[in-house]
Amino acid sequence: MCRCGMLIDKKPPFKVVRTNGHDEVLARAANLLVGRAAFERAAWLHPKDVIEYRKGAQVIERREAQRQTP
Repeated sequence: MCRCGMLIDKKPPFKVVRTNGHDEVLARAANLLVGRAAFERAAWLHPKDVIEYRKGAQVIERREAQRQTP
């Protein structure tokens, strides 16, 4: 909240996104390292999905889906 009494709605710049036909935001972070930790955990929890670590529209890192071998 600023001094003038207006609320400022700012979303944290870093986000972890699962892309499976549409974008699903799994986490948001204001800190680069916290966002990176969330990205690593999301990649571990969702190995069959594509996971992206983004700052706005910029993709910082992308983890491709792991394919299972028969």
